[in-house]
Amino acid sequence: MSKLNVTLIGILVVMFAAAGVYSYLGYSGNEVLSAHYMTDQEWSDSSCGGCHIGTYGEVAVSYHVEQDLNKWSTLIEHGVDVDSIDDETKVRELGQVQPGGGYMAEYGVDVDCMICHEQNGRYDFQARAESIGSGNFEEANMAAIEEAKAEAQKEGMYVASYMLDVLLPLPLVTEVHDEVNGAPSKALCGSNCHLSDVPMTGVTWAEENHADYDVHAEVDCAECHETEEHQIGRREVKNVPESMHELFAGEIKDCDSSGCHAGISHGGFVDGHLKAVSCETCHVPAIPGGEMLGGSTLMEFSWANGVREDVTHEDDFAPTVAWSEGIYYDQLPVRAEREEGSLLQPFNVITGIWWDAGINADVAANPDTSSAIGNPIAPADVSVADGNSDGEVTEEEMRAYDGNSDGQADYPNAVLRHVEMYYQVSHNIAGSEVGLADPLGCADCHGVTSTVIDWTALGYEGDPAATASPTKISVTIPGQKPTEVEREPAF
Repeated sequence: MSKLNVTLIGILVVMFAAAGVYSYLGYSGNEVLSAHYMTDQEWSDSSCGGCHIGTYGEVAVSYHVEQDLNKWSTLIEHGVDVDSIDDETKVRELGQVQPGGGYMAEYGVDVDCMICHEQNGRYDFQARAESIGSGNFEEANMAAIEEAKAEAQKEGMYVASYMLDVLLPLPLVTEVHDEVNGAPSKALCGSNCHLSDVPMTGVTWAEENHADYDVHAEVDCAECHETEEHQIGRREVKNVPESMHELFAGEIKDCDSSGCHAGISHGGFVDGHLKAVSCETCHVPAIPGGEMLGGSTLMEFSWANGVREDVTHEDDFAPTVAWSEGIYYDQLPVRAEREEGSLLQPFNVITGIWWDAGINADVAANPDTSSAIGNPIAPADVSVADGNSDGEVTEEEMRAYDGNSDGQADYPNAVLRHVEMYYQVSHNIAGSEVGLADPLGCADCHGVTSTVIDWTALGYEGDPAATASPTKISVTIPGQKPTEVEREPAF
């Protein structure tokens, strides 16, 4: 062995020994080095920023941090639109599923990388949520790792991660570092923040037998929700403020995207439907009912008497097929009419019941079908308006309510709305061997025995495959035989 090789090996041994000593100091009180274990719950330009250049700035303006919720999205939980919630309540309630930064920063809750990136089940999401819910904002991020911190800093993988951060080039570092703090996993997304999606769309990603419901059970979220500079792909929200447009850099892959189902065909006739029918319409034949982690799929919620009352699906059920033209930021997700380019999609239809002040002209005239958010009356006022304390608030009681005792009714035009809100279903994709039911076939939608689609509700006179309806879906079948033209004989 050459003298040079011996010297190099000696240097490496010394470097590894030194790294081991310093990594040990990291969990025994060395504040500078302990930051490398990402258990201090704060960003450090000296430790994190050295490799993740510009990342903090990306996260700080990402949709998940700067999330500006749809203005109707808090109706289910709070009975009011999001703009009616005071800042303190918004932070306590909505901040529990927000990664820090943004509107949370002024309350002392900085961006918490670990909420998405911790890989070993040490992050206590519930402890963080409880800390925020109780108003202990500044301690929230640390509460999530407090119990596991000392153990994590002694765990072999963390020690190795720090040693290799110091000694090895980046491609090799990630092989170990990602075992500690890697890309967000489906388990983290589904079991933490997005567990709240269960009541709306019946998602099963937190269930142990998720693979029985969804052919994409082994697909990571980011494979479809493409992410660019921490902007996670999502459906387009229409009519968002101009400042939010840049927050939608990420996209959701189409089913026929490269690497997914590119080139797949179900035959010319079926393929021709894809101009007007989404893949999910046939591949989400049923939505699960009954109790799941996160609750049960909602059928109805009501604030009619000042307290929330729910009706849920106890059994599996078929989604409602309807036209989709996207999600509106400032309108209720009511049934859409068919427009150019709109697709048929499956939906869970949830009937929402709440009192409105009746100030908006469209709401006053069409309380049950208007897409306007209007002016929802706070449940606290509704509850007090129950003059005879029988537990049921009548229109007479609501219109006579005088909360400030000035002799004038507060809501003289109050109306009780019953709005069918359409929540698009995109998960629990069924295949030939997976799912609550088989994917839909022709007879499920067309013919005298079909029960899946209400063609009249979609704007047709009847089944377009069996009627001469003037409104038809135009279908071009690849490779189809040209239409024959009858001509008079030439001779």
